[in-house]
Amino acid sequence: MVSLRAYAAIKLFGWQKKLLLLHPNNTKLMRRIFEQGTRMAPIPSQLKFENSHIENLPILSIHNQSTNKVKGRILFYIHGGGFVIGSPHSYRAYVGTLCKLSKAEFAYLPDYRLAPEHPYPAALEDVLCAWQSLSDRFPAHEILLAGDSAGGNLALALGILLKDKQLNLPKKIYLQSPWLDLTLTSLSHTRQDKRDPFLGTYFLERDFARHYARDHIRNDPLLSPLYADFTGLPPLLVQVGSREVLLDDSREFAKRAEAANVSITLSIWTGMWHAWPQIPFVPESRQALQEAGQWLDHS
Repeated sequence: MVSLRAYAAIKLFGWQKKLLLLHPNNTKLMRRIFEQGTRMAPIPSQLKFENSHIENLPILSIHNQSTNKVKGRILFYIHGGGFVIGSPHSYRAYVGTLCKLSKAEFAYLPDYRLAPEHPYPAALEDVLCAWQSLSDRFPAHEILLAGDSAGGNLALALGILLKDKQLNLPKKIYLQSPWLDLTLTSLSHTRQDKRDPFLGTYFLERDFARHYARDHIRNDPLLSPLYADFTGLPPLLVQVGSREVLLDDSREFAKRAEAANVSITLSIWTGMWHAWPQIPFVPESRQALQEAGQWLDHS
């Protein structure tokens, strides 16, 4: 049974989803609303934020200044937003919390280029560039790779790209509500479309997928990493809500990863919607972040 606050959030997001149906795609408006909506999230204490650049790519660094951290542990986090919206700044509270719970000394969030101005493969090129720079500074086996939604897509695609290029892989990969299949053909896209209060298949295509993919083949493994060969990937944790339209992305991924002898933990949260850990007033948000933090911290 979901908490009362989660129930309230489901109702609130449900109304928001209905209102979005009445409005045509407006990228600038969506970006502004997303940035403003993250301002209510409290920033954890004992964190220092700094904006810098890696190979001309803007990147946000978070320094965990608490005593409860593992020196040299790095969290490389790729933000979500359908490849179209979102920024490192809008993820400060969420990733700052995850940084502390995972006991990482530093977290790095690349400000990758967004569609529609910069379609595929711009975002993947940017996160690869940032990864290569970080792995030159820190041992790759001390870097934890993570991402949510479209950022989960990019995190898994990055892992596949590193493996295929025979480059150093991260220690672990954490995916939260990952969007792994841009073909939008799984059964949960129809079965769950009215159950997910936050995200709908129509919005995924209208506002996001078509802008990022353009005319590229949708089942390309680096665009839709569900179709990749997962052999040799490091341990994975996938969290997904039982109400999500993307539920089957995670289920099918876990099935294929297990078949490739990859260590994977699939955590399905009853009653939760897309990217619920980012809603700070919901108890299930903190619980999911604690689960992820403990998994990332466990050697």
